[in-house]
Amino acid sequence: MTQSRDEVLRRLVREGVLTAAQALAVHQALDEAERPARARWAEVAGYVGGALLLVGAVSLAGTSWPVLSTAARVLILLSATVALLAAGLLLAGLGVRLRAGERRRAWREGVERAGPGRRRTGGVALALASATGALAAAELSAAVTGTRLMAAAVTGLVLAAAGYVALPGGPCAVAAAGFAALTAEAVAGELSGYDSMAVGLTLVGTGVVWTALVRAGVIRQRRLGLGLGAAVALFGAQHGLGTGADLAWSYVTTTAVALACLVLYRWERAWVLLVAGVAGLTLAVPEAVWDWTDGAVGGSIALMIAGLVLVASSVLGLRLHRASRPDRSP
Repeated sequence: MTQSRDEVLRRLVREGVLTAAQALAVHQALDEAERPARARWAEVAGYVGGALLLVGAVSLAGTSWPVLSTAARVLILLSATVALLAAGLLLAGLGVRLRAGERRRAWREGVERAGPGRRRTGGVALALASATGALAAAELSAAVTGTRLMAAAVTGLVLAAAGYVALPGGPCAVAAAGFAALTAEAVAGELSGYDSMAVGLTLVGTGVVWTALVRAGVIRQRRLGLGLGAAVALFGAQHGLGTGADLAWSYVTTTAVALACLVLYRWERAWVLLVAGVAGLTLAVPEAVWDWTDGAVGGSIALMIAGLVLVASSVLGLRLHRASRPDRSP
């Protein structure tokens, strides 16, 4: 008579082949592998629902939003935020009864029981909640103080960070990085009168801090986290372009960020660092040549310089990639 999976696992635990924790892990892994296609359709339905909610919000903003009162706008956005937060936690399987003294353990077990699909869907909902919460704070702040950016940025950052703590994943990591950059821009802008250099350098510092958090293990999505940190730093380095400010600090800072990414690749073998380093050098060198020649370099020559730098940077990146490989020779 064929034994069921549960009977086999119980027998292996009795015989000492597996511990109870290992048997539970095997059971959950097999359940996930055998999960029917309808689970994937449920995940897709969750994404479609979130997209429909976003489209509906945009449509409302374009048609009825101007005629709504501030109280109505805030109420709508807060309702959407609460709904998204609840949906995110429930989709991720975190709707567990929590007793005093067992909250952290019960929460962690709830996250572990949720499958990857449910965690992804729940993470998207929590990330969207940070966006709607930021919009609600912006509307309320505009009515009280006449400003929007600071309140929106800080509120979005708090919600995104809380969402990441509750359900660590890519969606909330992206939202947290975006709102961290927006908060840095708002704070630096308020303190410096929106001086492009001050704002740009603050954004570069934000990217550096974010990268440090990734390396320290606070942000668990290592490759994604390193890419986000590099992107924020490069965005900050390029912040002064098009504002009429001196370009020198911009391309010098961009070069420094690009070289830092290439150097960091020696320890962190993440391809996003190579991409960021190559992209940074490809941006910085033509900008420097343009600045040094007072714009005398034509568009065709600038494109040729960019292409040459891109090829050279790619060769450098490949050399770094080969040098970082472990020696497999006997």
